Amino acid sequence: MKRSRLSLTARQGLTGFCFCIPFVLGFLMFFLKPLIQSLIFAFSKVSVSLDGYSSQPIGFENFQYIFTKDATFSVNLMDSFTNLLWQVPVIVVFSLFFAIILNQKFTGRTMVRAIFFLPVIVASGLVMDIIQSDAAASSALSGSVVAAGSTTQTDVLREILVNSGLSSKFVNAITTVVDSLFSLTWKTGIQTIIFLAGLQSVPSSLYEAAYVEGCSGWESFWKITLPMLMPIMQLNLVYSIVDNFTDTKNKVMVQVMNNARLVRYGWTSAMSWTYFVIIAVVLAVVFIVFHYMQRERKTVID
Repeated sequence: MKRSRLSLTARQGLTGFCFCIPFVLGFLMFFLKPLIQSLIFAFSKVSVSLDGYSSQPIGFENFQYIFTKDATFSVNLMDSFTNLLWQVPVIVVFSLFFAIILNQKFTGRTMVRAIFFLPVIVASGLVMDIIQSDAAASSALSGSVVAAGSTTQTDVLREILVNSGLSSKFVNAITTVVDSLFSLTWKTGIQTIIFLAGLQSVPSSLYEAAYVEGCSGWESFWKITLPMLMPIMQLNLVYSIVDNFTDTKNKVMVQVMNNARLVRYGWTSAMSWTYFVIIAVVLAVVFIVFHYMQRERKTVID
């Protein structure tokens, strides 16, 4: 039998490219033309009539409008970025915690894994619409408590923190995170599965050697598990950032969709491309930070 002349790295790269072919074809056939058209609209004044649409180049006037005359776009951008700073870390940490638990050997592990992934299925489609239309269920998702037939926001923790002398800003930050834990947990399904796959790829011999050397479970986590999961951590961060920015409840996304329904294609395109550039910058920062961390790790090992 003839051996393949391709190296293992080349074969893995070819396999990955084959998996990407459907996306590439779909992008070229269905997304490339609208993407270019929206970029043209962002620098044009678009008029829609019964005969179609016409566009007139106006330079950066659409961008000037959304930043200087639109009263809500800049505020929504800041709100989306602020939510990103605390929601994404919470989602990633929770998903890693769940993955470590689900990676343990116990009776009924398969059923528990299915239950943890169930919110991913429920959160999309008709089921989630029904839940959100129900007042009690919707309040539970937002962190509220239903008691005596009425929906009330939990405030015990707030009173404890205020009475302890903490500042109002710190108390509001803590209570906001606590109130959102339930809804954020619903967004950890995909990340948990990815972390679980990463955990199962870590060689068990590393843990056995660490145990023989007297390494505790806590030390094994920081010295073995977390470093080995760095590429998976980067993947989950990128996924969580994109998922957070493109959430249908995101204020910027809501504003963009509302302007599109009102046939304001020039402003809509300007908002969309501004939002796209911001997302690209955030993702670039993530890639740079992880590249630097991995380079430092290789330097220490060498």
